[in-house]
Amino acid sequence: MNAVPVVGAATASRPSPATGPVTGDARARRYAVDIIRLHERLTYRRLLTELKGDPLSLIEDPRRRLVTLTARDSQFPTRYLKGILGFRLAQYLRLSWISPDSVHRTAAFHEPLLGSRAVENVHTVTLCRRTWKIRGYVGLACSADAESLPLDSPRRTPFPTEAAHGVDLLRRYAQPGLGTHQVFEFKRFLRDQTMPRGAQHTCVPWHLMLGMGESLIGLGDAVRIVLGDAKEHVALRHLRLGGFDLHVVEGTSPRLGASDPMAPIYRQSVVARPFVAPVPTDLPWYRDMIRSYLAGTSDLTSPQALVTALAARKRAGNGVPRPSHEGSCG
Repeated sequence: MNAVPVVGAATASRPSPATGPVTGDARARRYAVDIIRLHERLTYRRLLTELKGDPLSLIEDPRRRLVTLTARDSQFPTRYLKGILGFRLAQYLRLSWISPDSVHRTAAFHEPLLGSRAVENVHTVTLCRRTWKIRGYVGLACSADAESLPLDSPRRTPFPTEAAHGVDLLRRYAQPGLGTHQVFEFKRFLRDQTMPRGAQHTCVPWHLMLGMGESLIGLGDAVRIVLGDAKEHVALRHLRLGGFDLHVVEGTSPRLGASDPMAPIYRQSVVARPFVAPVPTDLPWYRDMIRSYLAGTSDLTSPQALVTALAARKRAGNGVPRPSHEGSCG
């Protein structure tokens, strides 16, 4: 294998059988399987103690043996940040959402590290406290603009979702005092594809939503708008249940150039739809509901009960009923 392991970030553990990508030539497929196996072996036991400064959010869940932390780019030691970006890459290879040929051609073992920017990305990572493997991830990606520009500025850099779908998602929210450095793109809402069904599997998405929500509350006016693209019954559902009033654009035909590593993600039968939303003013209520459920301190005794309570709040807020099939997380 040509990839370089993430030095110091891993201890040995037995890999589970890799389900490799279904596309690419034989060498690319073998390389992709090697990358998947590499990241299956990595563990992150020292991440909590080696993080620089206090995390934006820290969620301990002793009952399910999960811990979730949220922090900025610069707070992660480089080897850990490479491991987290490698988890993203490995999961996308498993899902056939990234080109194995491109990964093989560039000898990549993690998604690219971005250069210095005026604002930083935010990463939420859920770890299993028994194995110290990554079990879930969601990111908030910052603007590429060197300076914060008005949302209707012709000079602003489109976010990747806007470029892929050919839409301007931000102009509708343009107002004085609101700039592109206060907008973040929702990225890679992922649960480890190797996880067995059970309490951890069910609760990882709620951990990710809680970690992201707590960080948004703590960041305040530094993040006022989120955007991205997602499928209706996966991330869009969780964002709605988390209190976000999504504006979803219908009828786009997203595509990336054939040489783009991410081109396969838009060649699926069900394609993600672009969305944009302000950070809800009542986000603390949703945060408290999810946190109390995970902690076992509320009257909610099942994921279905949590969904019902969150959906009822959302209906009361905007009068739009949620589909009845939003009854389980995952």
